[in-house]
Amino acid sequence: MGLKDTAAKNFFGRPDIMACILDFIFFEGIPTVKQEQLRDICGEHHRIEQDETGKFKTNNRFRDKLYELDTKYGKLTVGFEFQSRNEKPMVLRIVRYDHRRYTDMISTGQHSRIVNIVLSFDRIRRAPPTSLKELFGPPPPFAKEYCYDYGFIDLNIYDLAEKYEQFSCIELKEVLHYFKVDQDKGELVNALTKGILKGRLSRDAALVCAVFLGLKIRLDNDDEEIDMCKAIRDFKKECIREGKILGRLEGREEGREEGQRIGEDNALRTFIKNLLDNSFSFLDICKLTGASEEKVEEITLALQQS
Repeated sequence: MGLKDTAAKNFFGRPDIMACILDFIFFEGIPTVKQEQLRDICGEHHRIEQDETGKFKTNNRFRDKLYELDTKYGKLTVGFEFQSRNEKPMVLRIVRYDHRRYTDMISTGQHSRIVNIVLSFDRIRRAPPTSLKELFGPPPPFAKEYCYDYGFIDLNIYDLAEKYEQFSCIELKEVLHYFKVDQDKGELVNALTKGILKGRLSRDAALVCAVFLGLKIRLDNDDEEIDMCKAIRDFKKECIREGKILGRLEGREEGREEGQRIGEDNALRTFIKNLLDNSFSFLDICKLTGASEEKVEEITLALQQS
């Protein structure tokens, strides 16, 4: 997962965010787990940098997050993984991770059960097999009592986003709200313009939104807050500028009225492709381009067939 893995880990793996998510999973959203209870035994937090072209980069190679906490039922270990898309063999990866962890526990004389949680950013919301039983099918009757049905808790960011108001952590609620309105980019732009979404986010929160939602932001190494309104404005300007410039250049190269028309059509095609790639709705594309619904539909169908 690379860059996305690091962005997700740095925000969602924070103790205050993690405690809020655990409350949502296990305690119906009632604040119960205190962030001071969570001991980070993974300890990795990688800073995301940006090169001169605006491309983000990182060098993460570790398990995503691992926490220990004491409960009235004893010590519990919580393993947290982040996935851009749901993968069928994810449960097998979890088994490998926990094999090493359980082995370390035994060698040090410690005993703690591990609960695994996987948060996916899959827009399609495909449900993966979350246990060995789902992956391989039920065990035969004669072996049933010897088979342990190992598995994990499956979460999807867009499902959580639909329930963003149920989370007690303000910053987590704000990020989930971004993901909720991301279902419609026009709504995302309107929400920021009207002040419905918070205009400034912490660096880690803004990077999660930028990396997963395709927003254009510029980082300074010392920035701990990011202006998200500017990110949305820059994103719109870039799409519009790319389409108009390409149209002028191609039209000028032809040097004729027909060439200008071809250039403008190609520019419109490029602009619409950018908007489609960033999940703008059909109606928002019509509004932003000023083209007729018939024209937008014609170009959309051509792009899908190409």
